[in-house]
Amino acid sequence: MLIRRAREADGLTQAQLARRLGITQPSVARIEAAGDEVSIATLKRALNATGRGLELRAVKQTPGYDESLLRANLELTPAQRVRVFENFYADARVLAAAGARARAAA
Repeated sequence: MLIRRAREADGLTQAQLARRLGITQPSVARIEAAGDEVSIATLKRALNATGRGLELRAVKQTPGYDESLLRANLELTPAQRVRVFENFYADARVLAAAGARARAAA
């Protein structure tokens, strides 16, 4: 998709990009259809042929959860964790019932 977007942004046909790369038009079609299966070298070469470069960088990902909440829960005993879950479940049931009543009244 990235290669096709770059090619189209430059107003190039697959045949024109193929000539720049020294390959056939069907090869360009296969590369564009491959999507994320294209090697970095092929991606870089194709983007360079459209006057673009490829930059890769590693970035630290943030976890998808609250680490402080996880730590706090791990400090609880198993029995305390069960009580916290039971309270949460009871609150969720109350909320669900309130939602059902509101929908019925609407």
